[in-house]
Amino acid sequence: MRRKKAATNKGGATRQRIVTLALGLFNENGPDRVTTAQIAAAAGINEGNLYYHFRTKEALVAAVLDRFEADAMDLLAEGAEDSADPTASLGLLQRWFALVWDYRFLLRDMIGLLALSPELRLRVRALSAHLREAVEVLAQRLRERDLLIVPDEQFQPLLANLWIVATYWALYLDLHEGIAALTPDHLAWGLGQVRSLLRPYLAPALQALV
Repeated sequence: MRRKKAATNKGGATRQRIVTLALGLFNENGPDRVTTAQIAAAAGINEGNLYYHFRTKEALVAAVLDRFEADAMDLLAEGAEDSADPTASLGLLQRWFALVWDYRFLLRDMIGLLALSPELRLRVRALSAHLREAVEVLAQRLRERDLLIVPDEQFQPLLANLWIVATYWALYLDLHEGIAALTPDHLAWGLGQVRSLLRPYLAPALQALV
């Protein structure tokens, strides 16, 4: 029994290491330009061993999405715990962008990903809806404290625009500016676009923080 459990733990560690290495390769090159042979070589295993853990590249992409979803849920849980501190709610925006950077291929290469694995569409849509709902709760808390001053008729449009820019800034740079290789400067640019949308509605006490 102990040997079986040790083997299971080892297998789980190998699986997670493959996911980590695949994430790095996907971020660097895009999933459509990364082969299973390259992933196996990076992990120091043969393709047969890779297929033991992931039967297809699509399954590996899904595993990366699983990790992104878990990290996003952890981030939102932290935001809920810090809800009493308005500056923490704004800090959540910075942490969200850092998370997007860690998984930038998911947003940068979304069109290609959906072509590679159409079943991801429903998962991505459900995750997006859940995350936007959580962001709305945080924004509403700021409104209740008169820290976010938005007329009722403008609140939902503002949330939609914030979400569009915060989520798809990388795709915009790729499709409209021809920038496929993102750098930290591009991350700062995306964050700046969101801040420019949010700043006019913030109370003076918070404007300097954004």
